[in-house]
Amino acid sequence: MKNRGFYYLSAFLAALYLWNLLIASAWAADSITPNSVEKAVDDIMSTELEKLHTPGAAVVVTQEDHILFSKGYGYADLERKVAFDPAKTIVRVGSLTKSFSASAAMQLVEQNKLDLNEDVNRYLHSYKASQYQNHPFNLHQLLTHTAGLDEAIYDINSSTRAGVLPTEQYLSTYFQKQSPIRKPGIRYEYSNVAFGLIGNIVEQVSGQGLNDYLSTHLFRPMNMPSATLELPLNNPALAQSYQWKREAYLKQPFSYINLPGAGALNVTPNEFSHYLITHLNQGKYKGKAVLQPQTVKAMHAQQFAADARLDGIGYGFFRGQLETGVHMLWATGKIDGFISKMVLVPSQKIGIFVISNSADTDTLLHGKVINAIAQILPAEPQAASQSPVRSVKEIKLLPEIEGVYQLNLNPIHGWGKWLRMLGSVKYTVRIQDDHTLIVKGKFPDQNEASDKVFQAAGDGLFVEKGGQLKILLYQENSTWMMIAPDSETMKQTTFMHRTWTLLVSYAASSLFFITTLLIWMIRYVLRAIRKTNNHISSNLAYIALLNTIFLGVQVVYANNQMVYGYSAWFIWGICTLPLLSALLAVWVLIVNGANLITGEKRTRAAGKIVFAVLTLLHTAYLYYWNFLPFHYS
Repeated sequence: MKNRGFYYLSAFLAALYLWNLLIASAWAADSITPNSVEKAVDDIMSTELEKLHTPGAAVVVTQEDHILFSKGYGYADLERKVAFDPAKTIVRVGSLTKSFSASAAMQLVEQNKLDLNEDVNRYLHSYKASQYQNHPFNLHQLLTHTAGLDEAIYDINSSTRAGVLPTEQYLSTYFQKQSPIRKPGIRYEYSNVAFGLIGNIVEQVSGQGLNDYLSTHLFRPMNMPSATLELPLNNPALAQSYQWKREAYLKQPFSYINLPGAGALNVTPNEFSHYLITHLNQGKYKGKAVLQPQTVKAMHAQQFAADARLDGIGYGFFRGQLETGVHMLWATGKIDGFISKMVLVPSQKIGIFVISNSADTDTLLHGKVINAIAQILPAEPQAASQSPVRSVKEIKLLPEIEGVYQLNLNPIHGWGKWLRMLGSVKYTVRIQDDHTLIVKGKFPDQNEASDKVFQAAGDGLFVEKGGQLKILLYQENSTWMMIAPDSETMKQTTFMHRTWTLLVSYAASSLFFITTLLIWMIRYVLRAIRKTNNHISSNLAYIALLNTIFLGVQVVYANNQMVYGYSAWFIWGICTLPLLSALLAVWVLIVNGANLITGEKRTRAAGKIVFAVLTLLHTAYLYYWNFLPFHYS
């Protein structure tokens, strides 16, 4: 009897244990539901759309192999009062296209038509990629933004369909004028041209146009009939984008891009989520194999990081953690006023896609939505990091690590080098105590700069107090460098090389000529009124006029037009004005140099010589920053 009682008790306890396991598992699986997601997202959208001046947005959440939640908010088209409908509204996803280009390239790797470690020139037939000091770069480096390519900005877009350049033509010109700027494989630097080149490699190897290839091998198998790299301008389902300006919404124009593999995708939010489902289910969508499981694993793995303890990047995805510490994969896109962000949570097979039609606050709205959803995901045990420590000299929190760290997003070669003067991403680092830094900057999913506290984690690594962000400080050639939370490498910048200093120096030299022209005009008017014959140098006035015209057109036309390319009248007309002023300055030097020698009107001659020398220095300054038709670099 005792044995039987013990048996029944043991059986009861075992059943109770199994029941608890089942209940716990069921609770974990059901802790995120359509209703819980809707409540979390609705709470944000009810206040943030108006607060952030965002006309409309859509949120899609996937779980396992289906869409768990999908909802639109606000308007896709304010003028026509068209609601944002994730099942019907076509949106531009910008740089999220890069992940599709990566998937396409990896399909060809699966078929042994591409090799991740082969010189890319092996696959280019109509042109060749230039190299940095004879160092070839490969597909792996393109996929991880480590090929060392110069920033592509000039003429990268077209305002009309007719003005679009074939990708091969654009890249051929690009590599002739903008050679790589560093040895490949050593530093991450986000690159549009890298993925434009990947798209073109897919074209040259497959024999299909990129849009046709993606349609056949990705869009169709994943049931994405709305997806296209061609801008569906006449489709009434295409959303409009807006900018909040002067207390009103200003509709933004559409653009056509010459590197479609980097950002041309248009698709409905619901259909975009099919891509998330595919990557969360080992490369399959509804039972159809799009990618092999080992390919998906490789795309999600850390393929490059400046330090193994950092999150790093995969192929077409960045790696990171949700606010709750759960591992995620993510990417963002921005084009024509549209802002998008996708997140994968592989451990729970959860996908999140957020899109808005206003870029004024960057991904601030997206971050709020994703963090709200993260709070209702099942908690996960946090495993200790097994990443090896990089061999870097241990950082002591000495005063010299304090300062401004700046990321320069401007090209080194060709037009646009001067964009460095107009602003760049920067972080200010200061020491709080022996183990703590205060870092000020615009962090991911933030709209404004703020202070964050980072604590030393050893060997140059600093981790956000109470958060998931990481930075790395190290020395390179006696200069302090910082790996920022978005993986970008930033350099400690001296006062003379900071954006504000460069801009002030350019503005001061330009103001010098404007002031000279105004003074000359006032003196001319006064001379006419007084009917005197006081000497006024017309050469100095001409020099000042030429530089003032150049400055005015540069500010009004050149900065905004750069991505669309310049007209001949600007390059060979306006941009030659400083050269003409330099020739006049040389003439002023010759004439007044002679006056100094003969002793006639020495004071006046000395003043003109100083003016001429300043003009030549200004022209040299413009030449260094590639403002002129002939470039320094």
